[in-house]
This record gives sequence, C-alpha cells and structure tokens, in this order.
Amino acid sequence: MICILAFIFIIGLVVGSFLNVVILRTVSNESIVFPGSKCPKCQTSLKWYHNIPVLSYIFLKGKCAFCKEKISIQYPIVELLTGLVYTGFGYLYLNTIFYTNESTPILTLMFLVSIIATSLFIVISGTDFKEMLVSDKHTYSLIALGLIYSIIIGSFAFYGDYKFGIISWKLLFTPVLYTVCSIVAAFIFTEVIRRTGNFVMKTETFGDGDSYIFAGVAGIVTSLFGASDFGYIFAMLLILFVLSIILTIIFAFPLYLKGLFEEKKWRLICIISTFIIYCAGYFYATGAGWLENIYHLWSGTIILVALGILLCFEILKGIKNKTNTGTQIPFGPALCASGFLALVLLPILLGIV
Repeated sequence: MICILAFIFIIGLVVGSFLNVVILRTVSNESIVFPGSKCPKCQTSLKWYHNIPVLSYIFLKGKCAFCKEKISIQYPIVELLTGLVYTGFGYLYLNTIFYTNESTPILTLMFLVSIIATSLFIVISGTDFKEMLVSDKHTYSLIALGLIYSIIIGSFAFYGDYKFGIISWKLLFTPVLYTVCSIVAAFIFTEVIRRTGNFVMKTETFGDGDSYIFAGVAGIVTSLFGASDFGYIFAMLLILFVLSIILTIIFAFPLYLKGLFEEKKWRLICIISTFIIYCAGYFYATGAGWLENIYHLWSGTIILVALGILLCFEILKGIKNKTNTGTQIPFGPALCASGFLALVLLPILLGIV
C-alpha cells in the first residue's frame, strides 16, 4: 500500500508540473502543447532536468538556470499540493478497496473523478488568483466530468438489473437527471445573486465565470454522492455556497485590511476595529453572565446590531464607489475549495470509505 501511495504521489507531482503550464499558458493565451517548456522571463527553452517537480526548484535555488531571474513559488506549491491531494484520495479510496474488497470498480472510478476534478479546481483557482480569469474550457470540462460520471453510474445500475431480467429505465436516467438539475440550479442560483448584486451595487460583485464554476462543483458533488430527492440537492448547494462565502471572508479579510491601510481608510479601519472589539466583549459578557438582566441584554444587542449595520453600510458604500481595492477578491477559488472539501468529507460522512 505504501509503495502504491508513493507512486501516486509521484504521479501527482508530475501532473502538478503540467497544471502549472496550463495555468500560465491560459493566462498568456498560449497553447499548452507548443512550444516546449521555457523560462517566462528570458524565453529560453528548458532542459528536461530543469522540469523535475520540486527538485529542480530546490537545486536551481528558485532561479532560472539561464537568466537567473527568480522562479515563481507557484511552481513547487502547485506540484506539492497536487501530489498530496492525489495521495490523500488514494489513501481514502484504495485503502477501502484493498481491505474491504467492496465495489472496486465504483470506488476506483470515484477516485479517478476526484483527482481529475481537483486538478481542474487547482487550474481554475490558479488562473482566477493570477488574473481573475476563468476559462470556459476548464469550467465546461468540470461540468462534463460530472455528467459523464452520472451516465456511467446510471449504466452500471441499469446493467446490474438487466442481468437478472429486470429492465428499469429509471435506473439509467435518474443519476443523470439529478446531476443536470443540480448543474442548472447551481448556475441559476449564482446568476441571480450575481445579477442582483451588480444591479444593487452598480458594479461587478461576482465574476462571469463563477456561475459556471459553481455549476461544475454542483455536478461533480451530486453525481459522485447522489441524492434521494431534490430537496437534498438544494440543501447541499446552499451549504456549499455559504461555505464558499465563509472561506472567502476568512482568506480575504487580511488582504482587505491590507488594502484599507494602503488606501489610508482610517474611518473604516476604526469601525472594523470597534466592531471586532465590541463583539469580543459582548460574547465574553454573555458567557460571564453579565447580560442576564433583560435591559442589559437588549441594549448590548442593539448596539451590536447597529455597529454591524454601520460596518456593512461602509463596506458596501466602498464597493459601490469602487474606492476599496481590498474588496476585489476572486470568488472562484473559494467555490473550488468548498467543492474539494465536499469531495474529501462526504465519502467519510456517508460511510463510503
């Protein structure tokens, strides 16, 4: 098992090296096949030993072998991330296959779909981070992956019953139906929020590609883990979207504050600081029992809500007036991250692995 996981890790490193090429050449609008690998600074063609994942970066000390310009840290990060992700999925699924010998074809297929989907997540996140660019080729591939898997699973179920003389066409079409509905619902849901936000704020709140990314994420998650009814699907989509927003807030907040300091938005910085300090005091007072008196509780809560409304108003005003550059954070990586977390956690929670 260890040897197989080591092999999967190496494959992941190699694929990660290729994903770097896809990210950079998508941004530069070049072919991912021709020309061969080259330094993005001096354009010199690289030797094969300059392309060994992670090791070449270490041996070259993070600099081009020819022009000595710094090599982006993105290269080893993407390679290592891909290798670790592949190994993690390998452990989840192959470990179950080896020790239980249950549903080997399905689990193997789920493993392959998970690593392909994650590879697309990495590419989409990379281009969105670098240039806030989302390629239709990548999002359409994500959507197609979910549809193809649902068709295969439907065919497996149909064939399984057909062998015993039972012909149930429902088994063939149900996985595809759920996946298609999930993709369409996710796209419409995101588009409605995006267009409403654009109308209210008079500026772009979400990127055009975010709706397609979420549609792809929804298709992958629904096709892999199924659904017993449409209510389950919509609940799952809502959870994924809310999780994406939470992830965006967590990772964007430091960048947002950095932008505010650079722009010297002292008023907004003071409001944010006051809100954070008051929140900490409010929850501490609640835990300590200082707000047991109804008047103290209501007065404290009203002040908290008022500060929250003031903070939201100031942030939204900054977005509308395009004065806060710190708010320009790509949403695509958070959608991909929520999809990745679903691929990791759902098979465990559902008892699949």
